[in-house]
Formats: sequence, C-alpha cells, structure tokens
Amino acid sequence: MLRPFFGFVLFIVWAARLVAQEPAMEPARFHHVLLNVTDPPQTIEFYSRVFGAVPVKFRGVSDALFTERSFILLNHVDRPPDSRINTGIWHIGWGGVDVKSEYEWWKRHDVTFHTPLTPLRGSDNYYMYLSGPDKELIEINTMGHHRFAHVHFFCTDVNETVAWYARHLGLKPRFERREKPKDMVAARGVWANFLRCDNVLMIFYGKPEMTPAPPWWPDPPLVEIQPTKGRPIDRLGFSYRKIEPVFERMKAGGAKIVEPVTEKKQFGMRSFLVEGPDRVTIEIVEAKPIPEGVWE
Repeated sequence: MLRPFFGFVLFIVWAARLVAQEPAMEPARFHHVLLNVTDPPQTIEFYSRVFGAVPVKFRGVSDALFTERSFILLNHVDRPPDSRINTGIWHIGWGGVDVKSEYEWWKRHDVTFHTPLTPLRGSDNYYMYLSGPDKELIEINTMGHHRFAHVHFFCTDVNETVAWYARHLGLKPRFERREKPKDMVAARGVWANFLRCDNVLMIFYGKPEMTPAPPWWPDPPLVEIQPTKGRPIDRLGFSYRKIEPVFERMKAGGAKIVEPVTEKKQFGMRSFLVEGPDRVTIEIVEAKPIPEGVWE
C-alpha cells in the first residue's frame, strides 16, 4: 500500500535535485553608454565638469569617461549625428539633490537646457533636461545624490520590451506585466515598467503617440521609433565574463544578431551586437564586472 506513496516521494526528491542542479542564468552587468561625438575633448570636458565623470584611457587605447560603475565610450564622427528625439532611447539621467537651486546655478555656468526646471506632479521634486555637446538628451532629477542613475526608453509595447531584456539579459522586472491604461489621458500618457542592472535603473515608457500629447512630451506624437545606430546615444553595453555562451544562447533564443563576436580594436575589447526591441542597439562585451574589471 505504501509503495506508490514512497515512489511519489522519491520522484519529488529527484525533481527537486534536478532543478537545484540547473544553473541559473547569469545576469548581465551594465557596462557602458556609447556616444557618437564630433569633438571628444569637448565631450570629456562637459561630462567631467557637469557630472563629475572621470576621464580615463579605456583599456589603454581609447579616451573615455568613467562614471559611478560604468563607462561612457566615445565614437568620433565627422558630422553631427541626427539629434531628433525619436529613437528607443529617450535619454540618460543623473541624480540631483536640491535640483531647484542646481538649475539656477547651471544657468550661470554655460549649460544648454532642452527643458527648463519642471516640478514633478504631487511632490516637491523636480527635473530638467540638458543638451550634451552633440545634443544627446540628459535628465537631472531629484534623487538625493549626483550619480549616473538611469536610462529611459521608449517602447511600442512595454510588456514585450521588458520581457526581452528579462529573457536575454537575465534582468528582473519590477512588475511581471503592466497593462496599458485604457484611459491614457487620465494616466498622463504613462505606461511604464522598470528593470535594474547594477546601479542603473532602466525605465520603459510606452511611446508618446497619443493626441493631444502627454504633458511631459513637447514634440509631435512619436508614431514610428527610429534606430539608435548613428544617433548621439548610439548603443548600450552590457558585460559578461565570457561572451561565446551568451552569443549562442541569445542566437538560439531568437535575438536579432547584428554583428558576431568581434575584436573591437578601437576600444580594445571583444563584443557582439544585437538589436533589441524598437531598434535599440545592444552591445555585449567580454569583461569582468566593474570595478574588478576596471583596473586589470
């Protein structure tokens, strides 16, 4: 009478051991933002002066910036990149403390504003947008610190986009699913979800395609999202210690491979490129986690 029961117990124990032995996916580490720049010394001066980024010689071969726990890599271009704000990366962002006072200070210190100081609804917090040297969009918002803190994306479908980053990069979303509000006007045009990679919050907004435009969007409705390649903010980089297994996994998982594993002599690193949702270029770099991998 007890044999079926004990057989069932043994099966459960075996299945539990099998699950325990299955390795969890290694999550990606945030590695860099790559900017297309017309004047690298000017860009280095700007990010050093305004955001405290540290000029470095990336892997001994390329002028770059180190900020908080990641890099800003610079790709020198001959012509100013198209700076229209219509790609899958809306902006990059730093924190501020007394943002209202900081805004007044920066107005006197040679900074170009894209969007002036704006209060966040229902709070004592503020945000503002700066234009970088090649008109890349940069937010400063009240966060209680002055560190590099976020990347803000536009999505055609927030759930599909977040699921892509969770599936291919092993990042955990704040919410498994966020349904698009039925009344986008009442929701102020916000359909959002979030992922965190190391210290960087990745914010995903549904594209502002509604008419009239939401209060936070000053431009015409964004109907069709354009590629990030060739724009001021060209790509985002994530790292793994070994990238061949990641390449094979992402390829088998249906990720669109743009460039196979290649030695990038310009930056002294090995990487491959994939196209993420809404034509965002993603670079997967072979590197130790920062800060372990910074000073080797």
